[in-house]
Amino acid sequence: MALFVRTKVGMTLTRAGAALVPEARLTLAQADKAVAAARAASGAKGGQFVVGYTTVFDRSAIPDVFEPLQKRFPDWRIVSKGKHSIHLVRDIKSGAMDVAFIGLHTEARGLEVRTLREEPVIAALPASHPLARKRRLGFDDLRGESIFRFERRLNPGFYDHCQAFFERIGFQPRTVAEPDDHHILLGLIAEGRGIAFISASLQNVKRKGVVFRPLKEEARGLTSGIAVAYAKDNPSPLLARFLEFVGVEAQRKVKPRSAR
Repeated sequence: MALFVRTKVGMTLTRAGAALVPEARLTLAQADKAVAAARAASGAKGGQFVVGYTTVFDRSAIPDVFEPLQKRFPDWRIVSKGKHSIHLVRDIKSGAMDVAFIGLHTEARGLEVRTLREEPVIAALPASHPLARKRRLGFDDLRGESIFRFERRLNPGFYDHCQAFFERIGFQPRTVAEPDDHHILLGLIAEGRGIAFISASLQNVKRKGVVFRPLKEEARGLTSGIAVAYAKDNPSPLLARFLEFVGVEAQRKVKPRSAR
């Protein structure tokens, strides 16, 4: 079975070779973890610790533990990777990743999941839209509007959470395809292409031509947020310390809010 073919300018992967690449990368990642676990068990210093984070939230919403963890454990290689939550869950289950910050309502059966923050969903709309004059929006205001909606395959758990809420209140949005990147999404909103339901923390990402409005009381229950997920049997000695760092950071960020 040929994995690549030689050409005048180099080599090109065959279909079989292209199919093998992701599996080979996964095998190498698992090998790195096995070496790290063996070194930890033998008392040797160093190793690799892989942390994932969801790309749906702005990075500022993720607890800032990467730099302090690296300073505390200089002999270790702390690797961070941004992906969609369902891919983070897959990587943890396969052993390619130690821990990850995932979006709430993501299906993570078989993993330990700790909620770090939960927040309301708000509306992002063009600054020129007539609804931008209102301080709060109700779902009656949004009937007939073009609403950005991501594909279910990107996060079935969160999609179903939103769908169940819409069905409960009898809201049937007229949807348009939502891009994967939230910066692109905000750009399309600024152009007047539609309105989006986003996590409240995303309003920290300023975009000219976009305004953010909270939803009325009827939207209670439509939430998003961030949780930390990991495998309970993960042997890495850094996992417990990582969770300690996350706990301290989460408390530090929550305190200013509770004082209001």
